[in-house]
Amino acid sequence: MMLLLIYVPANPIVCAILLFMTGLLLSIGFSAYMVYPMSFISKDKFPVANAIVNMFGQLGGAATPFIAGLILDSYGWNVVFTFMSVISLITFITVLTIDEPYKIE
Repeated sequence: MMLLLIYVPANPIVCAILLFMTGLLLSIGFSAYMVYPMSFISKDKFPVANAIVNMFGQLGGAATPFIAGLILDSYGWNVVFTFMSVISLITFITVLTIDEPYKIE
């Protein structure tokens, strides 16, 4: 979808549909991302944990377009997508290192 947005036609309807579909596909699981960890954290600590996760997520969402714009101005689209790929790979590796807690009932 992001590649289609680079070559978007001048038609505003097609542009609106592409932007809508990109947003939908990028955030399709956003509403459920806190349901799973809720069972591992006590009710009094969950709001603080959720706030911390949301804060860093929002900061990343605000900083990434700025950083991508700086990279784009200096190096071009290929480096921007390489940067995003490297960040995604680092995130994936970090997620793989998380030791999942198990609830004993």
